[in-house]
Amino acid sequence: MRLRVPPATAILCGTILFALPSRTLAQTPAPRSTEVFGGYSFLRDPGNAILDASAGDDNFTLGWTAGLARPVWRAVAAVGEVSGHYKTRTTFDADVTLSFHAFLAGPRVAARIGPLTEFAQVLAGAVHGRGSAFGTTVSVTDLAAQPGGGVDYPLGARLAARLELDYRWIRGSDGRPSANQFRAVAALVYR
Repeated sequence: MRLRVPPATAILCGTILFALPSRTLAQTPAPRSTEVFGGYSFLRDPGNAILDASAGDDNFTLGWTAGLARPVWRAVAAVGEVSGHYKTRTTFDADVTLSFHAFLAGPRVAARIGPLTEFAQVLAGAVHGRGSAFGTTVSVTDLAAQPGGGVDYPLGARLAARLELDYRWIRGSDGRPSANQFRAVAALVYR
């Protein structure tokens, strides 16, 4: 019998294992204070073009993210996050505008190794996609899961710089296939 592991599960397990510190490294506890974060978010949405006019243009270079994390137990925190990604493509006779807004929440595990704080998280919630072209607007909201991880570098006693990478899976519905997206974040964190 052959065991099949879904890609989202494999990425989640790999992210958590990567974020877990080695016993041989000097460790200090992860931050135990509430944090607020916000910054730039880049989204890659391969193969999910709404129109032929946007085919081959998978990148959403205009984006933002903001959220809140609250410690709940030892190195585990509850995270809530919202993000938005936008692009406009000019065609011969109209502008095509596309956007994604995500509303996600879930657990985060963090560990501090030296000055860096590494974390892995699994967020779930809803993603709302919208496209407008030629006077017609189409929108859809579906469930999504977003495993990811990153690292915080302290800039001061309460401020840190964050780099984060995420994989987002959006469930398909009404005959649409599921979507796979990749996200990179550069943000500031205030504790």
